[in-house]
Amino acid sequence: MSSISNEKIIIDSDMSLEEALATNPQNPAPKEVLQMMEMISVDYFGFDGSIHRGLIVVNKDVIDDIKKFFELAQELKFPIKSVIPISNRKYSWDDNTSCEDNNSSGFNYRLVAGTNRISKHSDGRAFDINPVQNIYIRYENMKETFRAPTDGIYEIGVLGTLSADSLLVLLMKKLGWDWGGDWTPELGRIDYQHFEKNT
Repeated sequence: MSSISNEKIIIDSDMSLEEALATNPQNPAPKEVLQMMEMISVDYFGFDGSIHRGLIVVNKDVIDDIKKFFELAQELKFPIKSVIPISNRKYSWDDNTSCEDNNSSGFNYRLVAGTNRISKHSDGRAFDINPVQNIYIRYENMKETFRAPTDGIYEIGVLGTLSADSLLVLLMKKLGWDWGGDWTPELGRIDYQHFEKNT
């Protein structure tokens, strides 16, 4: 996805597909779910000004959309900190650890944080970008009860931040994705980092 020579690319993740799809022993994904997943290599502009290469696991149905997102992000020089599968031993399927590390990721067989609902990440039709800049906030009765990362602050204009008029957000909406930044306290959450496709 990049015309830049490999010598100039910083490799953030080089896991095998088998490693990326390793089962979480605490919440194993069904075999039929794992069979729907694919891992793709993506290049992106880092916060350090260099081109990085990472890996993201998503449903086979949305691969083309994901490639378009990262191609545009690189064209725009929209900085992304890292793209490493959540199964990497650095995160061990822990969304909070990945989030605190500002890691962008896709598939993770888990519940929505703080609920008993299966996340869209569980079927590989959701991905998160730069959680530190694009925080997740949960509300109860219009009052904030939880945020991740815990010390995160959402501020439009900060590098790596998504907003309603971001070309990346507009692209994904055009492709049929929902952006969590459009959600509201009335709905119980806002998730600026999150994209999901209901297909």
